[in-house]
Amino acid sequence: MILRTAPAWRVLIAIAALAIGTVQAAEACVDDNLPGRLADAPVRLCVEVTDGQPAQYTLWLAGEVRVSGEEPAARQGLAGDWYGHPLLLRCTRDGALHRCALRVDGDAAWRADLPLPG
Repeated sequence: MILRTAPAWRVLIAIAALAIGTVQAAEACVDDNLPGRLADAPVRLCVEVTDGQPAQYTLWLAGEVRVSGEEPAARQGLAGDWYGHPLLLRCTRDGALHRCALRVDGDAAWRADLPLPG
């Protein structure tokens, strides 16, 4: 009996490995500099989407991760800090287009649109 079921387990393991290998992921990033009083501060925003998972947003300022979180929280606003300046990143999605706005010290500071490849 064990010898007959062993090949079935091998088949199931192979199918599971194939399923894991076919997970689709996409990432889009934008690099820019903050305008205004924070001029020349390099900013990088990335969104990563994997099938069946919420989008993951990551914002770097001056080369360090300052804000990170998943899509449900990003709709409400992801908080961070940059040398005592409170940050708030809000992102929404319209199909494959992710629109994000960054507030610094409560003031609108920067916006970006991140289109993900289809």
